[in-house]
Amino acid sequence: MKDAALTSFENALNGRMPGVQVTASSGQAGAVANIRIRGIGSMNASNEPLYVIDGVPVVSGNAGQMSDYTSSSNNIMSSINPADIESITVLKDAAASSLYGSRAANGVVLINTKRGKSGKPVINVKSSVGFTPSWATDNYEVAGVQEQTNMLYRTFHDNKTSAKQTDAVANAYALSQLNTKFNKHGYKFSTNGTGLGENVIISGMTDGLVNREGTYFDWEDALFRTAVYQTNDVSVSGGDANTTYYSSLSYTKDQSRVKINDFDRITGRVNLNQKVGKYIEFLTNVNFARSGQSGFNDTRNTGSNYFFQSRNLLWPFYWPTDYKTGQPFTTRYGSLAQNAVYYDNEWENKSITKRITANETLTVKILPELNVKSIFSYDNSQISDHIYYSALHFNGAVTKGAVNEMTTNINKWVSSTTLNYNKQFGQHNVSFLAGFEAERNKTDFQRSSGTDLPSSALHTVATAGVLTASAYDWGNSILSVLSRAEYNYNQKYFVSGSYRRDGSSRLSPNTRWGDFWSVAGAWKINSEDFMKDLSSISNLRLRASYGVNGTLPTANFGWRSLTSYGSKYMNQAGGGISNIVDPNLSWETSYSTNLALEFGLFNNRITGTVEYFNRDSKNLLQDVPISMVTGFGSTLRNVGEINNRGLELDLGGDIIRKDDFRWSASVNASFIKSKVTKLYSNGTSPQGQDIIWYDPTGGDARAQFIYREGQSTLSLYGYEWAGTDPGNGKNVYYVNNGTNGDFLYNGRGASYSFNKAAFTIIGDAMPDVYGGLNTDVAYKGFTLALNFNYKIGGKLYDGAFKDVADDGYYWERIRAQYYYDNMWTPTNTTGTLPKLDGNDLTDPMQYSTRQMHDASFLRLKNITLGYNLPKKFINKAGASNARVYFNGSNLLTFSKYKIADPEVNQYGTRGWETPFGKTYTFGIELSF
Repeated sequence: MKDAALTSFENALNGRMPGVQVTASSGQAGAVANIRIRGIGSMNASNEPLYVIDGVPVVSGNAGQMSDYTSSSNNIMSSINPADIESITVLKDAAASSLYGSRAANGVVLINTKRGKSGKPVINVKSSVGFTPSWATDNYEVAGVQEQTNMLYRTFHDNKTSAKQTDAVANAYALSQLNTKFNKHGYKFSTNGTGLGENVIISGMTDGLVNREGTYFDWEDALFRTAVYQTNDVSVSGGDANTTYYSSLSYTKDQSRVKINDFDRITGRVNLNQKVGKYIEFLTNVNFARSGQSGFNDTRNTGSNYFFQSRNLLWPFYWPTDYKTGQPFTTRYGSLAQNAVYYDNEWENKSITKRITANETLTVKILPELNVKSIFSYDNSQISDHIYYSALHFNGAVTKGAVNEMTTNINKWVSSTTLNYNKQFGQHNVSFLAGFEAERNKTDFQRSSGTDLPSSALHTVATAGVLTASAYDWGNSILSVLSRAEYNYNQKYFVSGSYRRDGSSRLSPNTRWGDFWSVAGAWKINSEDFMKDLSSISNLRLRASYGVNGTLPTANFGWRSLTSYGSKYMNQAGGGISNIVDPNLSWETSYSTNLALEFGLFNNRITGTVEYFNRDSKNLLQDVPISMVTGFGSTLRNVGEINNRGLELDLGGDIIRKDDFRWSASVNASFIKSKVTKLYSNGTSPQGQDIIWYDPTGGDARAQFIYREGQSTLSLYGYEWAGTDPGNGKNVYYVNNGTNGDFLYNGRGASYSFNKAAFTIIGDAMPDVYGGLNTDVAYKGFTLALNFNYKIGGKLYDGAFKDVADDGYYWERIRAQYYYDNMWTPTNTTGTLPKLDGNDLTDPMQYSTRQMHDASFLRLKNITLGYNLPKKFINKAGASNARVYFNGSNLLTFSKYKIADPEVNQYGTRGWETPFGKTYTFGIELSF
């Protein structure tokens, strides 16, 4: 983690431990990463784990309101400097995470920051710089300008010939369409013949300031760059028998390859441990971070997603200037794209996040075996979002300019007090914990907006002619009592149990209290007498646990009727009922079983773990359809159950272990099955109805899923595309309705029309296995480490493929080289993709297996080469250690799916998000 070009620690966990899947929905700088631990445990509520830093739960996820405007996420966890992290532990089973109760059903990520050690002060300085000159993979690489022109010509030509008109008529129509669309950009078109497959001649117009014949605009160069990453860290630590300290200061700047996407951060941390006499100890952890982020809309937005535009909308014929006048081209292009070169100067967006976390821990030793520990934590994040459009920008033209200023203030208070007892009685050891915890969360939001701006130099709300404003707050609270008892005999037999009772304001008084508990046991087999002669086994431990955790609704008031005052009546405040509620809304509850065998061989030269888990999640929450007679389309209810079960393998060891040479390697694998086991009846049928839902990423409904009893939680739902008919190049669909359809195809009922086919489960986005491969070599002062992550099995649903491989005239857009190479033509009847059709087909827009691909891949996530300089040289310069290193990220990717990046989001889908890049980082570390 310390060498990779990371702004947040989550991606460093990728491929490092079994049962932990790390994904990111966007390659934007500062974007949120997603961690899933042992599958999907909820339908509607959060699947994110609980993050605990230095013993205290903290705020995580997307913060601020900018995603409402630009769909770019702001990762609040980026406020933590990865260089300050000492260790990361992931709690996966119920026994390990049960003390966190209602927040731990999806696992717990424990982060411990660095602390000082007794001794002389140690100063550490680290500096690195990285470059991202290219994407990690191909990403819908566009066909050449000649191929694009020929495809558009073919589309228009087919429009007429499919209506039984002659080639001459079709040719004249196609050329007129091309000239109508592109004459204004300085190009004209002709052909030598009149057939469908003509090679269109591209010439330049001669009535302007320039003749553009043979020259085309490079939008790739205009919109993207070689991104630069840099970070500088300095820390000081030390102490004595009574006082230890660690302090740090860091600055990081990260650029995306998209020119308008930047992230920067400055952080400072102080960790202080102070003993007062023999019985009292104070621990203070304070962290401050200020980050800034400018982003852009990387959803399927034609006007502002630069990646989408460059692959599907921006013709090389489009220039940012008018060929006749030389002035900026401000009219919207025919593909619905906008001139980003011009409009980038007419808008701005910025999110400033200021976060301070302060934890104060007081430990009072009452007896040698008994102490009281009290923690108070305050976590505050203030996110200031600014977005401005000038009167010249297409988003500000109607309102004569617009500016929005938003402030989101997130506060979390946590108070915890525990009584801790630990006593050794001969070979018997017992420990007990009992405590009380209170947590309060409150978010305040203010927005002020202005339109009719007097000047492009004034980007403030105060100067606007029309003003609007809004402010409100929301929050929730949790109260808890907790306890845990542990016993072990001779460090050989271990048993433990825990109980926690939580009450949350997110549920009604009748259901808000939940009871969560666990039991666990372990047996250190290699400590038995009958194992003494087996000297090759250095560790053999069997452990098992069973426990209950809970998950709360994401809505603060899903259980109670609410009145909305969003509408006025004759300029007076007006309210109305805003929801239909279920007062019996209750906790989602997870019942987890865990069984593991840990082993170490040959003095722990080889170590490993084999672990089986089973998690039944019940009373899952979901928005379900209700009669529109109520005035609402859906309501939140407890609707069903999901089961996640699987096997985790972790194996590692030292292949070579000598004084000056060491080679170690490890591999981990997670086999997980996740399925819907039950959908509750709504009272009108013996079992629950199927629930159709859509990938929420980007809000573009790129993939359709279904919850159905007995099926995977990531069951893709759509039409089964049978391929391209080699006889005519048309799309073929299996009807899947029990009939023979219009004809038999491969022995099954089929049709050329998707309207005659039925939706069916077309695939499963859950992988068969995922994990990582890691190896490192150390020889004298040199080190080499490689980190691979992989996924085998499952399906990838490509929501962007429908755009770049559109076979019907939808609008003036470009297509991928992949489509051009594989489309059916009269001379390429083995083409796997359908022929271009001039009749505005909507086939590509349908949810179908045509957009589905093999999700398997292997990626070299990180490679690090380092060298520790000889001490005899660096000591003369006053340093105790010096190291130089190189790190490469995403340098190699192997996959059957080669159209775009196979590493996709947690739903197994991809759309028009910013891709990941190849990053090359060079750094130096010094210690004094």
